[in-house]
Amino acid sequence: QRSCQGIISSGINAEYGEEQTDCVIIHEVLDTHAPPEKSERELDKAMLAKHSTIVIEPHLLGEECIRYIRVGNALHKTSVLSGLTALGVSVVHSTWSLPFGGMSLACAAAYHFSWQHDPACKYQVDTMGHYLHRIPLEQLSSPEPVILVRRDDTVRKKLHNTVACAAGLLLCYQLYSILRQ
Repeated sequence: QRSCQGIISSGINAEYGEEQTDCVIIHEVLDTHAPPEKSERELDKAMLAKHSTIVIEPHLLGEECIRYIRVGNALHKTSVLSGLTALGVSVVHSTWSLPFGGMSLACAAAYHFSWQHDPACKYQVDTMGHYLHRIPLEQLSSPEPVILVRRDDTVRKKLHNTVACAAGLLLCYQLYSILRQ
């Protein structure tokens, strides 16, 4: 029993202020009089409504969404990995960790100001098809839709911020030590 609300060309089938549904399908808008931004607005509404699964059928919108989420993921991973590298390398040679600490802080700042407050940062792309069971396939008109799955990123953000802060403190201490000499 799969429940899924479709967003069709005539509009949205549900009030988003109500109870959260399992998934939302954003169908390709075939109406030539509809503005091209209609699908984008429907995607924004679905993300703000915190639906657990969003299926995007318009190819260009799906690809744009995938790229946007990948950039946010890359900033997050770069911040965490460079911060951990800075902390680890500082044991061997303190000044070697300066570029890694700086990279961690820069990526954490970019993520914080550009992505952290965007509703899209709560979603990940299902590239392996693990969540196909949530989608009523008979309602799809696209052979290759993009599936977004909402994830709780609280632990990820705590890790990200903790590592970036530790790398930042290490960076400040090392710069202070260098300038003091």
